[in-house]
Amino acid sequence: MSKLQDTIIQYLEQNQDKLLQEWPDFVQKERNEAILRFKNKGFPSIKDEKWRKTKLKDFLNRYFHPVIASLVKQPEPITECLIPNLETKNVNLINGYFVGKDLLEELPNGVIMGSLKEALKKYPDLIAEYFNRLVRPQNNPLNDLNTALFEDGFFLFVPENVKNFKIQITHRLDAPVDALINTRNLIIAEAGSEITLVQCDDSNNHRAHFATYLSEVFAKADAKINWYKYQNINNNSALFSNSYYEVADKAQFYTNFFELNGQLLRNEQYADIIGPDAKVDLYGLYLTDKKQQADNVIFVAHSSEKSYSNQKFKGILDDSGKGFFNGQILVKKDAQQTNAYQKNDNILLTDKARISSQPFLEIYADDVSCSHGSTTGQIDEEALFYIRQRGIGKRDAQLLQLYAFAGEIIDAIELTELIEPTKDLVKKRLNGELDVCEDCILQCTVKS
Repeated sequence: MSKLQDTIIQYLEQNQDKLLQEWPDFVQKERNEAILRFKNKGFPSIKDEKWRKTKLKDFLNRYFHPVIASLVKQPEPITECLIPNLETKNVNLINGYFVGKDLLEELPNGVIMGSLKEALKKYPDLIAEYFNRLVRPQNNPLNDLNTALFEDGFFLFVPENVKNFKIQITHRLDAPVDALINTRNLIIAEAGSEITLVQCDDSNNHRAHFATYLSEVFAKADAKINWYKYQNINNNSALFSNSYYEVADKAQFYTNFFELNGQLLRNEQYADIIGPDAKVDLYGLYLTDKKQQADNVIFVAHSSEKSYSNQKFKGILDDSGKGFFNGQILVKKDAQQTNAYQKNDNILLTDKARISSQPFLEIYADDVSCSHGSTTGQIDEEALFYIRQRGIGKRDAQLLQLYAFAGEIIDAIELTELIEPTKDLVKKRLNGELDVCEDCILQCTVKS
């Protein structure tokens, strides 16, 4: 048993009654089952194919303090990261806890947003319909860890036909000790609604964190959700983000994840397309150097006919950086006239950089159009020579090539106000200038 696993099990045994108190019965049930599973199974091992390339050992053999409310100090005043020219609602989480004067807001248009813990108190019947419905424990033991230990997170409910609702979520890792942090999110977009989420996962210091984020997202009929995520944590921390999506008929669901910095970033996304004429687009760009690692595990299930999905992920790996891409498309028997595409492209800048790419199709319908592919290469020396002939230095010529390579993911951004800030972030990262939160290009201001 690893040191971290032993720490967690001891904490669970000493605090199980407390962990179950003050929660609705349906949360207690799920939490109790998760505690039992984690005690029996613990952390994933390299025997699991999807974890074989993920280097957990360095984190599992050290102590992380389970974050409790006493370790979370709400800053006064709260600093917000504001994207130029973008008008949004802004919310903040610190070390897994929602912070702000209003823990739960009810807007005039019927939108409910704020602390998941507060929402569970006020709207237990609403949340009971969705809580833990999409999560499959067998996918990832860290789901059990999160369900067993989460204390708070973000809740968003957008009623039918509410259009153009934009929200920015800033989640900071800022514990004064090496900390274990678990955050739970639940997002519900009712029929015909439109949501844009901009999420920034940052760290304000250089303490080591072991963080799990578990999100469930429901896009009802004809709803539209666009989710942009920027991950920029310090080089001592690990972030495990597991996201589950249910996409109903005629709904559109889009994500674009930018994995910019962190010792270990692992993003798992599971989409289930349950209605006809639904569309899912998943994009991602991951950049690693030093001894960093970025993993992406994608699973898209086509459970209904006439549905569409597209996956496009690119990676740039420098120094001894590593990456892992495991993408699967499942087309079920009745999902006729499915269109599904998947592509993973990578550039290795050194002979020590490594990428493992495993695209996979599983098709049980016969009237479909599906394809997948993966490429791994190096900088085009001929093109590099051509650029340098124009009087451009070698480093600048390399950066131009890398930026052009990343451009396809940046160009997929639909929110105009995000394009230039994202370009600046990627350029800064490729120059090796991006680390913790204070290095970010976005404008941070004090909330009035």
